[in-house]
Amino acid sequence: MIKIKGMDKYLGGVKILDNINIHIKRGSIYGLIGPNGAGKTTLIKSLVDIYEPEKGEVIISDENIKDNKKIKSRLGYVSDFQYFYPSFKINEMVEFYKAAYPHWNDDRYVRLMNLFKLDGRKKIKYLSKGMKTQLAILLNLSIMPEVLILDEPTSGLDPVVKRKVLNLLVEEVSTNKTTVLISSHNLEQLEQICDHIGIIHEGKILLEDSIENLKSNVRKIQVAFKGKLPENIKNNEHVLKIDSIGRIHQIVVKDNLEVVIEAIKKHNPILLETIDMSLEEIFIYKMGGEGYVFEDIAL
Repeated sequence: MIKIKGMDKYLGGVKILDNINIHIKRGSIYGLIGPNGAGKTTLIKSLVDIYEPEKGEVIISDENIKDNKKIKSRLGYVSDFQYFYPSFKINEMVEFYKAAYPHWNDDRYVRLMNLFKLDGRKKIKYLSKGMKTQLAILLNLSIMPEVLILDEPTSGLDPVVKRKVLNLLVEEVSTNKTTVLISSHNLEQLEQICDHIGIIHEGKILLEDSIENLKSNVRKIQVAFKGKLPENIKNNEHVLKIDSIGRIHQIVVKDNLEVVIEAIKKHNPILLETIDMSLEEIFIYKMGGEGYVFEDIAL
């Protein structure tokens, strides 16, 4: 379980995080999305006690993270840039982790080394960026974390390895009830594995909700009429956007889908169907409806 309460953070006199409040339940995967400069990495570094916020607190497993060795021994952190001793071999780095983390699991480490096909005898300075990321992920899974924080963990990985990483995260949560926070700018990727999503923009959380709620609250209807689109449909308070090609209209609806469908049925449509929407489409319409340009927020 992770709780962030009223967090403010300044860097160089500039306010980077503004009153951040997040609650992540145990055994769930939370996706943090936002563009470069939105505050994702600063939030994560404050979460793992690298940065000290000027205001607010971080609670992990019911304890404050500040200078808490017990909590940190069960906290895995994969940063956006891997800081390893370059002269170390992988096996030497493993010994370092074993000494630092009392719950280290050798069996899991061996399994993950085989999965990622890494050679323990190889020096870290000869690893590619993607291989260093794989090493960081497998090391942090081998410590048997209760909480796992990952900052852009699939950046620089090929599609096959990305899929391995995402599958591992889902397996970790399913098997061990680990709480996971993963940051990314890739909505499609987060949609595949996350329970909840938060959008951060200019240091503020703009939107936070479960994937299930987002997909049920914003829907798309495809409809056609013999004549023009009725005015009461155009002006319906639940309609976010209408795109029309000839007599075919795609209507994006926020909340109360059934109310809009009933209004449409009164006009005897010749076509009426609901269409699944991707998470990216949902954010485009939902955030656009609140006055934000999606491209400025999430891409």
